[in-house]
Amino acid sequence: MALDKEQALRDDIFSIRDIMDSQLETSDDIEIGRVADIEAEWREDGSLVLTSLMNGPQTLMGRVSPHLTQVARWLFRDKFDHCIPISDVERFGPTLRLRGRAEDYPVGRSERWIAQYILRWIPGSGYQQ
Repeated sequence: MALDKEQALRDDIFSIRDIMDSQLETSDDIEIGRVADIEAEWREDGSLVLTSLMNGPQTLMGRVSPHLTQVARWLFRDKFDHCIPISDVERFGPTLRLRGRAEDYPVGRSERWIAQYILRWIPGSGYQQ
């Protein structure tokens, strides 16, 4: 019995590599994006605890290069990044299953904004007003 409990504890330990870029899927089976970054906090006991998952174009640009952070902030004005509490994650794996439905998460607005304000000016983009 002790071996089963020990194995279960090991199965619940994930590295940052296991979480970053994982697909986010809602309880109604809709993929809403990927994890662009994570937030964690140091607790008084000295442990580091994962608190939330970040998703959005501004966070992703900051990962590509720290020099892009200011450009991303100017371009997106903090409108499209989202923080999903770790308590919303129902199941970990290659796909992170969230407890809420797609309508509970304000995602997809950045793609529409990029199409409307950037892609429309690129010849051949296929974007129509």
